[in-house]
Amino acid sequence: MNIVINSFILILNVLLAIIFLVNLSVNPVNSQEQGMVNSLSSTIINLGLKEMEVGESPTGLISVKGTAINNSTFDARDVKVLVELFDSNNSTVSETSRFITPASSTFKPGYERDFDFFVSANNVDHYKITAEGEKIP
Repeated sequence: MNIVINSFILILNVLLAIIFLVNLSVNPVNSQEQGMVNSLSSTIINLGLKEMEVGESPTGLISVKGTAINNSTFDARDVKVLVELFDSNNSTVSETSRFITPASSTFKPGYERDFDFFVSANNVDHYKITAEGEKIP
């Protein structure tokens, strides 16, 4: 008797699963959305730099001074300076970045912003400094 009941329950579950799958294929769930993925690289713009000064400070830190310029045709926000310091073997000694504009402020084309900060590093021979901001659509 238990075998008959178990077989009946099994058949009923299989039928319910088939009905569910058929119903799903006929009436698909419309909770999907399609679109393009926003690429971070397309929203970052490189900015100009001028009057750069990089050197050792009296405290033993590396002083980084200069001016970032929005030389693009786009408004930008979250402008930052990225600093890479290398030793004489071209090995990275230090990497850092500093935001130089207030949060959510607009850095319009032609705007300039001075920066002056220190980086902790030893045995620095040369450097690479870039400035970038997020393009405001």
